[in-house]
Amino acid sequence: MSDRPRAAELHAAGVAATNDMRPALGARRHRAALRALDDAPPGDPAADAALRARILVSLAYAVSELGRIAEGLGHLAEAERLLPPEQRGTLHGQRAVMLRRTGRDEEALAEYGRALRVLDERREPRDLARVLLNRAVLHLHAPRPAAARADLGRAARVAQRHGFGLIAAKARHNLALLDLAAGDLPRALGAFAALSVEYARSAPGALPLLSLDRARVLLAAGLFREADDDLAAALERLRAQGMGQDEAEALLARAEAALLAGRHADARRWAGQARSCFLKRRNGRWAALADLVDLRAAYAAGGPDRVLLRRANTLAARLSELALDEDARVAGLLAARASAALRRTADAEDALRRHGVLRHGDRLDTRVLARLARAEVAAASGRPGTAARQLVTGLAELHRYRAQVGCLDLQTGAAVHGRDLAEAGLRRALDRGRPAEVFAWAERSRAQALLLPPVRPPADPETAAALEALRQVRLAVREAERAGRPAGAQRSHAAELERRIRHRSWTQAGPGTGGAPAPMGTVAQALGDAAMAVYLHDGPALRALVLAGGTALLVDVGRPDVAAEVAMRLRASLDARAGRALPPRLADAVLASVRRDAAELAAAVLGPVLAVAGDRDLVLVPTGELLTVPWSLLPGAAGRPVTVAASATSWYAARQRAYGEPGPAGPALLVAGPGNDRAAAEVHRIARCHPGARVLTGPAATAAATLAGCDGAALLHVAAHGRHQGENALFSAFELADGPLMGYDLQQLSVAPRVAVLSACELGLADVRPGHESVGLSTALIAAGTATVVASVGRVADDVAMRVMTGFHRRLAAGAAPAAALAAAAGETEPAGFVCFGAG
Repeated sequence: MSDRPRAAELHAAGVAATNDMRPALGARRHRAALRALDDAPPGDPAADAALRARILVSLAYAVSELGRIAEGLGHLAEAERLLPPEQRGTLHGQRAVMLRRTGRDEEALAEYGRALRVLDERREPRDLARVLLNRAVLHLHAPRPAAARADLGRAARVAQRHGFGLIAAKARHNLALLDLAAGDLPRALGAFAALSVEYARSAPGALPLLSLDRARVLLAAGLFREADDDLAAALERLRAQGMGQDEAEALLARAEAALLAGRHADARRWAGQARSCFLKRRNGRWAALADLVDLRAAYAAGGPDRVLLRRANTLAARLSELALDEDARVAGLLAARASAALRRTADAEDALRRHGVLRHGDRLDTRVLARLARAEVAAASGRPGTAARQLVTGLAELHRYRAQVGCLDLQTGAAVHGRDLAEAGLRRALDRGRPAEVFAWAERSRAQALLLPPVRPPADPETAAALEALRQVRLAVREAERAGRPAGAQRSHAAELERRIRHRSWTQAGPGTGGAPAPMGTVAQALGDAAMAVYLHDGPALRALVLAGGTALLVDVGRPDVAAEVAMRLRASLDARAGRALPPRLADAVLASVRRDAAELAAAVLGPVLAVAGDRDLVLVPTGELLTVPWSLLPGAAGRPVTVAASATSWYAARQRAYGEPGPAGPALLVAGPGNDRAAAEVHRIARCHPGARVLTGPAATAAATLAGCDGAALLHVAAHGRHQGENALFSAFELADGPLMGYDLQQLSVAPRVAVLSACELGLADVRPGHESVGLSTALIAAGTATVVASVGRVADDVAMRVMTGFHRRLAAGAAPAAALAAAAGETEPAGFVCFGAG
């Protein structure tokens, strides 16, 4: 092959490498193409000049992606001298990309305009589509969503007419980012799920960019741990591919994830690294955005001072000069908060006038921050009513945002965005000491996801197939573990299936609207002769609002950290006692430890409550770390009906489902899982209490048969081995003949059973998220519509479970409420960690 065709071939290979996000390889091939052209014998000067210019334009883009913007602009200047004006469209488009990479957006916009005036679809359809795509990205970040959508639509139409599949995919990628900006997280995540398959097939180099953008959606959803996992993996790929700008953006996104997680030092470290990367690329706009994340982390870590106030005002002015309007307002709102905290109320009011006006299209975090700043400025100015209204309005906006997503995973994650609003409102209410206000703010600050009506996912063969495959893989893991064989490959396969199922669940649209917290008077009336204790954090202290006998009283309880530590010890002792048979002396020592820890925990969290509640039945609404305490074991609670609820409103709603409205009345379903010698005997014994009950044992006790039988049942009882999966609680499961039945399976129920009894280990545990949101198998059942769930918060010996459950069902069938039946049955056996959740 002669040198001239070789140059064209190397140029094409370089373009392909750069398009696959490997700019270093692309630059090497373009330089080889220039050398090949230099070595070619003399030919058509115009054709050679055009080819050289095309290679230089491509080389310019590749080296700019490696951070060498000045070099890239030099290559473009050389190419411009070789091309007549009517052939410079692609050159103008590449220059625009480089200018935007250095934060010079207005100059970039002008260059895009010059490119589009020259490019003609008949001659240069691919370049036209690319320029439209790139200008849309600029509009997207401006933000000018209508202009971005118009450019993306036109780029997609050009790409489809000419068969440019990758450009069409990138247009859909950016349309998904517009969905993110509009708050439609399920639609964005659905698009990314489809694109991941397409990129893996045709452009694997684009996958880390997809991970970066998916992480941005997850941050908007409040799933900061999942976002950080995506970002950590993407960073490695971006570094390996030499994509400096995107690497810096991923570092900045990691800083935002750490900020949401409350890891302020990590947030500042990541933001500082991102800022250094942007400055090396001479990108002042993105460096200023990194400064803003660092400022937010500094404020969250140490609170306001005069230095931070000056920094916020300076940064607001700088961001405004860079035409980053919304970000300038964020810095200005931080200045308003700092001024209010420093009692400089006139300055705070002035900052609020300049920066506190919300605009259509503002991000959720900006809207929430604006409400918080308005509340703090109003409070500092002596307008407590205005302050309270701003906090309530901010949480209402968050709840509307939450209602746009359909899966429990995202619904519970969103609470982190309202954490500061809820804490500010609750702190103010506790300072005022008015029980009705404290109750209202306690309800606004916890378990908001349970206010949403359940949404059944549409039939999805892909998810169904993945769940069935996961069941089989987990069954294989269980069998390998029992046989002592390695199961590493199966576990990796299970993790991939879990990832796929979870990602599919994120695409589910929400109900659009949700309920409101129940008023204290309504809850108090529904309590009747029972008492309710709503536990609250008040700084480092734990307090409780006790409703009993028509009165409401705030009591000091103790230290939440001490209570959490004792509760953890108590569960560990219960687990040890429920394991393999212990020598008598060791068994006695463990039992003594259980009783000692139970007494210590009762003194730490229950004593002051009982002083008000007397001998009434109890409804307990714990804070996160107390949600999975084995309450029925604590002295003072043992022997009396105790119900645990995520919030007073969720208890009231469950109570209405249980006693105030017609519910599922299908025959009871009793299921015995494998590997438990007493499970079949347990369900057959229980069946005598429930005439007409369906019983599934042995090979018949499959996941499909269980789901079909419990849909619409009045009662579900499962005697099986259970496992709580802390890292992703909706994969917590109980074992059946053909593998585990998981929390994700339960979301498919049309009508959840009225009462669900899980005679299994650990399935009362839950993953507690910011905003006192909990996720676990019991939560999944309650969110699906079950009124009452009885489950254990630890391991339970099979013989103990059978005795407790037999006594429980005998009383339940005789007409006792579930909480009363459990209290009486548990008192007849040795300690076990069963808890009654929901209605009681």
